[in-house]
Amino acid sequence: MMSELLNQLKALSDETRLTIFKLVQQRELCVCQIVPAIGLSQPTVSAHLGKLKRAGLVKERRVRPWSHYSADEDGLARFRRQLDTFLAAGLLDLPETRELVRALPPPLCRSDTEV
Repeated sequence: MMSELLNQLKALSDETRLTIFKLVQQRELCVCQIVPAIGLSQPTVSAHLGKLKRAGLVKERRVRPWSHYSADEDGLARFRRQLDTFLAAGLLDLPETRELVRALPPPLCRSDTEV
């Protein structure tokens, strides 16, 4: 769970990818429509779309010779569920962090236990 969520968060952590994602979330777009809207080259836009697609946030529909991109609603719903689960979980609830919590040293001062 955490690796897919981390991959999605990384994909959305770039301002350009976030902008592209918001554009294709509005409607299906061809790369040739996105390029002038954000002022980047076609290869750069395609690379960003590839990262969003691999993260499961964008889907591609091929219409020879073009590719049209839109938000992947299933992937977005999965991302929301995983983020909600992660935010609601305690550290001991997550297998990835359970051992880290157990390895923490005891509090050094009284204020650590009062938080």
